[in-house]
Amino acid sequence: MGLWQRVTFIKSSKSLIFTTVFFLFLYVIVMFVPKASILGSNTTPGLQNVTKLYGPVYIEQMINSCKCYSSKDQKLLPKMLKTGPSSRIWDGLHIDQLKSLRGDLKGGNRKRRTGMTKVGTAYHPAINATYRRMMKDLIVAFNDVAKEQNLIYFLYGGTLIGSYRHHGMIPWDDDVDVAVYDKQKSILKAAFSSLPKTFKGVVAQYRWKLTFRHLPPTRKGKSWSYPFLDISFFGVSSDVVYDTDRGWNNRGFRFKTGDVFPLVERPFWDLWLPAPRRTGVVLNTTYNIETCVSLSYSHREEKFLDRSFVLPCDKIKDYYPVVERRTRTGSLGGSGSGSHNWGHVRGVEYVEGCWEGFPELRSLYSAERGLSS
Repeated sequence: MGLWQRVTFIKSSKSLIFTTVFFLFLYVIVMFVPKASILGSNTTPGLQNVTKLYGPVYIEQMINSCKCYSSKDQKLLPKMLKTGPSSRIWDGLHIDQLKSLRGDLKGGNRKRRTGMTKVGTAYHPAINATYRRMMKDLIVAFNDVAKEQNLIYFLYGGTLIGSYRHHGMIPWDDDVDVAVYDKQKSILKAAFSSLPKTFKGVVAQYRWKLTFRHLPPTRKGKSWSYPFLDISFFGVSSDVVYDTDRGWNNRGFRFKTGDVFPLVERPFWDLWLPAPRRTGVVLNTTYNIETCVSLSYSHREEKFLDRSFVLPCDKIKDYYPVVERRTRTGSLGGSGSGSHNWGHVRGVEYVEGCWEGFPELRSLYSAERGLSS
């Protein structure tokens, strides 16, 4: 063996020995060092500690159970938001899948005219990834303003449906909607003047907008550009929360105060945003959440579309991610009272029984609120 070969052999041997010792050291630590409790030995009761461990967590006390959400599910038991297969999420739809989608949706029930027709592209993605990123920028900017100004607002309309059914936008939707307390209009108007230069607030008679400053208007005569965030306003009486736009109010957009307040936080993409306390009840007041309705109005072109379709959401289950809902017993529930075997799962929400198997979380919740655990 030559000198160079001997040197190389010695170096490789030292490297192998070092690597072996290092992994043995890690093994000893993992196997034999006493493990602290899941919340640590010096944890002070309080949900802020849970948030540090698990990311955003919301817990709603119910009569005999609770509701939990978390964006980090590795340690939180049972898992609240288990991301499922996403090979067919709308960003990844291929041409052959779009053709298959079009074929599967043939014969959809036509909403505006009698008879049956081909759905065509009605349920294809309405906007591309760039527009969705811009939508997210608008939501984040608005949420920052709301926090700074203590504005009371919640996800509304199709955006609330998207959070409830997809944990994000409805795949074929093309705008985002929020509702703001009407007594805070003056605060919001003043906040518009202090927005970053990228954004522009638009004050209108009914629906206000948050949009991008340097983009052209959607059409002649309009003062806002696309994409935009649509801002509705709600009023509150003793027992009713209502849309202050009379047209929407007359269409049944009136909800029990106890179904809306206190607000909760719901997942929307990777954000956590305010939503009505009983989201499912609020949505089923004005929508049939088990059906998927295609766009009837293009916000990009500011015009009504020729046709709009209504299909059971089962028809799109293999193409877009949806949220499963599970009961205390673990059985699968749909978005409302029905049950479904969804094709691709966006997340899992356990609608009750989340204390089971997680006593530390219940203890923290109870200690912070003075409840018996």
